[in-house]
Amino acid sequence: MVAGGVAAIAYGEPRFTQDLDLVVALPSHEAARLATCFPADEFYCPPVEVLEEEARRPAFGHFNLLHLATDARTDVYLAGEDPLARWGLAHRRTVRVMGLEVPMAPPEHVILHKLAFRRAGASERHLRDVRAILRALGDSIDVAALEREAVALGVHAEWLAMLALRD
Repeated sequence: MVAGGVAAIAYGEPRFTQDLDLVVALPSHEAARLATCFPADEFYCPPVEVLEEEARRPAFGHFNLLHLATDARTDVYLAGEDPLARWGLAHRRTVRVMGLEVPMAPPEHVILHKLAFRRAGASERHLRDVRAILRALGDSIDVAALEREAVALGVHAEWLAMLALRD
């Protein structure tokens, strides 16, 4: 599913982003099949052994793909056993973007992920993204699910602080 800045833009407001973030459930035995989707004359894709190793990680598996003609980069984050990634994949939605049907992280996942990044000391941009999503989607946000997952992920204090700052 598409996540990160592109998802924040789709749900919130336009801003610049340098890459595409994908969250993928990739069993290690499927790594070779994934690699065949990216021909070497068009893409940089890590060697299959690297993909397999990253896919075996219980959490934080990651690799990059690079489109050679444009230098467009995709950060691929592997779901592994990460509860937020698993929750997001289970609740992903299809969003129409530029005429294409795109599997997108639900807005609640995007908000939770950005709150976790902010808690870790990342930039204010994450808070701006959350405010933009909340403004744009309003009552369509599943606040009960967001609160439940915020508690489970340890970002409930950040969520409450966000609500206090909401404009």
